[in-house]
Amino acid sequence: MTERQGDNFAGWSDSDHDSDQSIENQRKKWLGGCTRLFQPDKPVTKAQAAVALATGEASDTVSEELARIEAESVAENAVSAHNALVAQVEQDINASFEKELSMEREKINAVETMAEEVRCELERLRAEREKDDVALMKERIAIESEMEVLSKLRREVEEQLQSLLSNKVEISYEKERISKLQKEAESEKQEISRLQYDLEVERKALSMARAWAEDEAKRAREQAKALEEARYRWEKHGIKVVVDSSLDEESSTGVTWLTAGKQIPSVEGTVSRAENLVDKLKLMADNVKGKSLNVIGKIIQKVQVLISFLREWTAKAYSQTKELQEATISKTRGSIQELQQNTTEFSFAIKEKAIGSMQELQQHTADFSLAVKESTKRVAEDCREGVEKLTQKFKS
Repeated sequence: MTERQGDNFAGWSDSDHDSDQSIENQRKKWLGGCTRLFQPDKPVTKAQAAVALATGEASDTVSEELARIEAESVAENAVSAHNALVAQVEQDINASFEKELSMEREKINAVETMAEEVRCELERLRAEREKDDVALMKERIAIESEMEVLSKLRREVEEQLQSLLSNKVEISYEKERISKLQKEAESEKQEISRLQYDLEVERKALSMARAWAEDEAKRAREQAKALEEARYRWEKHGIKVVVDSSLDEESSTGVTWLTAGKQIPSVEGTVSRAENLVDKLKLMADNVKGKSLNVIGKIIQKVQVLISFLREWTAKAYSQTKELQEATISKTRGSIQELQQNTTEFSFAIKEKAIGSMQELQQHTADFSLAVKESTKRVAEDCREGVEKLTQKFKS
């Protein structure tokens, strides 16, 4: 029960007491009115009673009235006692009610205190709940941000995985390309080794041709020197070539020509040695191919041309020897000079051909070295580019 309800109970008790007094007054008024209505001769007021007593007319009435008054007094006393009892009861009831009301108020206060404590506790719990909700919201936001970060990391990992897969494919492709380049480099290396072998064979062939040419040039110089010494000896011995000389002079001149004609077997030896050189060069050409084969073929061709030239020169020398033997002594000196000139021309031809062969060898060697350098450089650049690409991919 609340304090307002206790105030209502107190108000009810006061209103009951007032209502009882008003009822008593109304009863008295009602009784007076009824007396006048049913007993008009009966004195009601104090003046009427005094007059009636003075005249003696109202003795009975007075006695009756006294009895009535006594009865009324008794009734009033009873009513007063009853009212006192009722008041006592009401007082007791009010006291008990007040006691109960105070108890109820204490209970209400206790309940209100408990309610306040509960409210405070609820407020505290509400604040804690709100705090927990805020913490949960923060945790939720943190979890969502972490989920976003994780999803982002997942996407990045997937992208990196795709990149790694693509890099793996590219690496496999680069490996195949590098393997192919290695095979090409190996084949180029083998080709270079073969070309080096061919170059070595070509150098050997050229050195053989050069040695042969120098040897033949040396022999030609020796022959020219021998002719010069023979001419010097002829002039020293006073041998002169005269067209109209005697047979002794002709025979003497023939003997001198026979000495000079010893050059022809030496030329035949040169042709024989040149043919041997051609045979060796042909054997060497069977083991090579490409530019070296062409170079050796050109050397063989030039030596064969030189052999043809020497054979023609030998045939011409034989014919000239026969003609000179049959000719006059005056023509002997001219034949010797022509022989010297032919020998000199032969030496110059051998030298020129040897020099041309050496120049061609140097040119072919330079071309071959340039081609080998370019091929090696290209292979090295391809390998370097492949390695740089792989390095950049691994770094990225």
